[in-house]
Amino acid sequence: MASSRDRFALAACVGAGFATLLDQSVVTYTIPSLGPQLGATTGGVQWFLAVYSLTFGVGLVPGGRLGDAYGRRGMFVGGLVLFLLGAALSVFAPGIGWAIAGRAVQGFGAGVVSAQVLGVIQDVFAGRARIRALAAYGMAASASAIVGPLAAGATIALLPEPVAWRVVLAINVPFILAVAVLAARFVPRGGGVAGRPSLDLVGIAVTAAVVLLATAPVIDPGLGALRTGLAIGGVAVGSAALVWWERRYARRGGRPLFSPTLLRSRGFTGGSVVALLWFGAAVAQSAIVTVFLLQSLGMPAVVVALVLAPSAAARIATSALSSRLHDALGRWTLVTFLGAQTACSIALIALTGVTDGVALLVWIIVLEALIGAASGAFEPPMRALTLAHARPGEYGLAASFLQLAQRLSATFCVALVTGVAFGGIGVAVSRDGLQAGLAVCGALLIGASAVAVAMVPGRVPRFSLRARPAVADESCADPGPRGGLQE
Repeated sequence: MASSRDRFALAACVGAGFATLLDQSVVTYTIPSLGPQLGATTGGVQWFLAVYSLTFGVGLVPGGRLGDAYGRRGMFVGGLVLFLLGAALSVFAPGIGWAIAGRAVQGFGAGVVSAQVLGVIQDVFAGRARIRALAAYGMAASASAIVGPLAAGATIALLPEPVAWRVVLAINVPFILAVAVLAARFVPRGGGVAGRPSLDLVGIAVTAAVVLLATAPVIDPGLGALRTGLAIGGVAVGSAALVWWERRYARRGGRPLFSPTLLRSRGFTGGSVVALLWFGAAVAQSAIVTVFLLQSLGMPAVVVALVLAPSAAARIATSALSSRLHDALGRWTLVTFLGAQTACSIALIALTGVTDGVALLVWIIVLEALIGAASGAFEPPMRALTLAHARPGEYGLAASFLQLAQRLSATFCVALVTGVAFGGIGVAVSRDGLQAGLAVCGALLIGASAVAVAMVPGRVPRFSLRARPAVADESCADPGPRGGLQE
């Protein structure tokens, strides 16, 4: 049974997840007012929506490695401080450029925090307790998807338009402050490794540069042929340099950023591919459905929040049951619920052609609720099974790479799908645009399902009721998966 200190540590982790994801759940509601008032172009809006996920991914890798090396508490609180600074910059932004810059700082801080959150869960919990902790984290995300839109809708309805969107962007500030106090008291300092830390700062810097260069042309197609070509060339050169450096760093006795143990693990790499395809599709689908309801159907923000609330509620319910569902279905858990989500998304594509607005709205509510239920049952086991392949001393790093894959996918997919849905006609989503965007999301989910099916015949971790303590020094670590999840 977890001690009271462990429960408070989990509360800090869950609170951090809620507060940072609350921000993402409300940002779409600011677009109808923020765009015109800050003179944003379609490209500016796309950068504003996508840059958070981009810098979130950039912050994950150094956050995870530094947390593993020096302990998690300081990185946890430092990331929250960065998040607050970015929020202030966005709230008081005089133009779209400042708003984008604020979102970038927020995303980086959230990435640093998120790496510590999953690292703490890996450090403190094991076996079924870890699944339950991850389920609590998922439930917090789902709760933010209910609380955030409702609060945003009410704010937009009650306050003058020039002020309302700025208040919406500050909704999460009180939660961040509360979590910072909780984290400073109860998050363990653990995660440090014995001896001199091996940070691979060059690997971190080159990885960040490659991530930025790879995503910039996707977020902003208006860069032009020359700058896009330079970015692609930079990605190729940076990737080659990264491979060379990582091999050299390992030969000199360092711990390379791209851990050979993780990269050789079929379970970790396969699970990461499933996660990135699923997450990118889910985030992009949510974004275009929300914008469609707000603009094309002209629904008030608070009504949109109520329409989408059943999906988040269903996700909370199935997240709470995810451990039991995995016990019943075993290695077929991911395939079953990912397949169900894919089927519902494909059905939603077909039903966007319904001409009756009320009937279309009912179908959206029903199918989004089913998608939310499948997602809640799928995500905690997916995270736990993938991270089970990490060794002590690499918990934060493994969690960072898993989330980096997801966030990069979200950056690409939100930019791609909103671009397809907008159709180059502004910042509104028509029925045809919605259908086209959903088709892209459906294709991503089909790909994720295919990879999940391919993984089923192989060896996958299974739960052990006996928890094992984490080993701080990697030299003492067993080379197999740890933390109560065995192959």
